[in-house]
Amino acid sequence: MSKTPIPCLVGFGGITPAGRASHDLGYTRMIYDLESEENKFNYLQSVLSLCDLFNESEDIPNFKNFVLDKENEVLENTLMRKFDYDFFRNNFWSYDYEMPANGCGQLPFQFNPAKHYPSRQHPKAIALTILAMADAFQDTGLDMKKVIDNYGRDKVGCFAGVAVGNLDNYSLDGLVSAYPLGQRASSKHLSFSLPEMSADFINAYVTGSLGVTGHYIGACATSLYNISAALELIKSGKSELVIAGSAETIITPPAYNGFNSMGAMATDSRMRDLQKLLGEKEELDYTRFCRPFGDNMGMVCGESSGFAIFMSDRLALETGANIRGSFLNVNINADGNKKSISGPGAGNYFSMGKTFKDIEQVFGEDALRESTAVIAHGTGTPLNRITESHILSTFSKEFKVNNLPVTSVKSKLGHTMGAAGMDQLWSGMGAIKTQKFTGICTIPNLAEDVSKEGLDFYLENKEFDQRKDIVVINSKGFGGNNASAAFFSDNYTLKLIEKRYAKSELSSYKDKLSRTLTSRKENLDLAVKNHIDPIYNFDVDVLDIADLEISKDSIKTSTGFNYKLESDISSSDF
Repeated sequence: MSKTPIPCLVGFGGITPAGRASHDLGYTRMIYDLESEENKFNYLQSVLSLCDLFNESEDIPNFKNFVLDKENEVLENTLMRKFDYDFFRNNFWSYDYEMPANGCGQLPFQFNPAKHYPSRQHPKAIALTILAMADAFQDTGLDMKKVIDNYGRDKVGCFAGVAVGNLDNYSLDGLVSAYPLGQRASSKHLSFSLPEMSADFINAYVTGSLGVTGHYIGACATSLYNISAALELIKSGKSELVIAGSAETIITPPAYNGFNSMGAMATDSRMRDLQKLLGEKEELDYTRFCRPFGDNMGMVCGESSGFAIFMSDRLALETGANIRGSFLNVNINADGNKKSISGPGAGNYFSMGKTFKDIEQVFGEDALRESTAVIAHGTGTPLNRITESHILSTFSKEFKVNNLPVTSVKSKLGHTMGAAGMDQLWSGMGAIKTQKFTGICTIPNLAEDVSKEGLDFYLENKEFDQRKDIVVINSKGFGGNNASAAFFSDNYTLKLIEKRYAKSELSSYKDKLSRTLTSRKENLDLAVKNHIDPIYNFDVDVLDIADLEISKDSIKTSTGFNYKLESDISSSDF
């Protein structure tokens, strides 16, 4: 009996408040004070390039000093900071709106993704999808178009979209505000508001995929829901190449109005009261608006995108893919009966407990106790700090884990809703690669009601005390949507793979991998030095339905592909 395929992560890309997620560039910003001078320089240059802040064709004297002189400017215009009202109002909104909160995790500088390719009134989240996918493809070091065509466009899966919605002037906000403002809704407003549009655009304009597609919404757990769908598709054998991710941009009047009405947001007035209560300076510090597990009073909105490319272990070895790690499972549990739809329930105890069990089952107690860290959901609300810390502490004690490293990336990126889990994932990948953990640098100490036993909350960026090869990602979504999963390092993943294949097969893979790594190194150089190169194949290779040659066993397309028609059902099962 053949073994269940291992879903290997072979590429990751995104555009985030930290910059590009590929090649761990964004993670350099998260642990900036611990990074090498070379990595810092590459990061600074990548942001300046991404945001068109220098012309590559210019002959800039002493280019290195030019970049270094802009260090403070780059650091001040990335991660959590004061809201750039005029930029957002002029580019993404339909009307003036007084913002109750002016701290947010926005994209670097005044970055508008729609200006980087021939977009046609695309919502910001869809434009981010196009750019993030190009970033992910580049991260693989492979010719992904060739890989997809060779594998079969009819077999490539994709799960992607938003959690809250596409809410800017080119989508839902534009639709509902058009009539009251005396304007006319466009033919695109409604369709661009649909939550699965990221997947639709990837299939239509990036991969040309004819395979399984969809989007699984689970509030703040949406990313892990999509990853779960991707893993199950690979583990079932229905697909060996699946893309999963999210792009969400909620820095809009509808979202701010809603979150403020719920009392869930860190507003300027509430933050001013908190700073006064804590004896901090009078002037608002927008870089510290999100304070997970500390004295806090609300979440902070952010915007981000992230897409992971998964392959089965078989396909990864065949293509010579750079295996960056793997997921074996995602545990999803609803909260069950509870008093309030927004209140906490029992579900996250189940999803976290089962994830600890997953680690113990595959790699043993020592791996759980010695090699694991956690990137918590960590929203920055009082209720979250109490409930999530209790869950983590409870299972640390039950599984006899001491000093389990815990952090929250929302302290630096804000809550990016559907994309939040992807932010946790690329940060987890960076942590394993560098063995340095981004800290909750916005609080001086933990709140008194935070459970601490068995846990080691990182309140500053620092290196792990001993090697970590597993990062647990936890999501506690609104409405009772809980998801938890363990991401395993490349080392741990290869340990599993080496048990399955002959030495000759592994040797052949290493030869192919060497070429991939060379290409990936060249791609890093491109990511650092060049503008992003979006993949947007509009009106390219369009299937002419009239030219399809259809038989009971195959479909031949006008673009030169011949796809077999086969049932996924094994007759022996029935």
